[in-house]
Amino acid sequence: MQKQLFYYESDLFPYEPISPILMVIYSLSSFWFFTILNQTIKRRNIDKTNWLKHNILLSCIHAAICSVLLTISVLREPNIFQDPLSHSNHFNYALVAFTTGYFLYDLIDCIQNSTSSTIAFLIHHILVMIFFIHVLFHTRNLGYAVYGLSIEINSFFLHARRLFRWYSPILTSTYLNNLLQICIDIGNYVTFILFRFGIVIVGLRALYIQRNRLNPIVHAFTVIITAAMGILNIVLFYRLVKGHFMRKLKVKQIEDQSLTINNPILLPS
Repeated sequence: MQKQLFYYESDLFPYEPISPILMVIYSLSSFWFFTILNQTIKRRNIDKTNWLKHNILLSCIHAAICSVLLTISVLREPNIFQDPLSHSNHFNYALVAFTTGYFLYDLIDCIQNSTSSTIAFLIHHILVMIFFIHVLFHTRNLGYAVYGLSIEINSFFLHARRLFRWYSPILTSTYLNNLLQICIDIGNYVTFILFRFGIVIVGLRALYIQRNRLNPIVHAFTVIITAAMGILNIVLFYRLVKGHFMRKLKVKQIEDQSLTINNPILLPS
């Protein structure tokens, strides 16, 4: 019965389901890892009251780990691009489960500690977790789930940008600090276009082409998630660009004000 539901003649790879027990083990291990890491950071961090900084730091760590594992995943199995729908292996399975565990941790952490409005954030996490759990439970569509995780590459730069602004200067040299900020900004915009806008376009195209190979309910649900991510990315990109130029304008105003106050030369009235 399972073969009839999840195997099609057009599949390039044989259907080899992985036990959902491993999904639970990997996800809970990830959840415990980030819980312990959070407690460790709180013990070592002087600013113990700023929950948002701890949360963003953990998000940055998750994005960094996920980006490295994603690169290894593609290098190990480049044939994932041939048919992402039917392709599967234990490494990619564990990678998606690792992120599922992190999203579960982050969801609970935000519910317990966030003081701002988090409705959109919670909806995003819940929808993504439902999609990942469905993928892991049926070991189907795993390749496209890995595609979606490439967004974490841009998330690393987004979080790094915020952390750099909070904890700057990180390096002793002003030149190196400025160079690091430029690299983060460039990486941010490049990866945003490639992995946020690009993945949404690739995802919607694939959903149209592969529509006959997906359960209608799963197909509709995935289309809604992908389209919602596209809208969210547009809003996020607007805020990113606006924040970048507003920060530049603020720095220029401070420099101009400092020049006016500290300039000993009297300007003609």
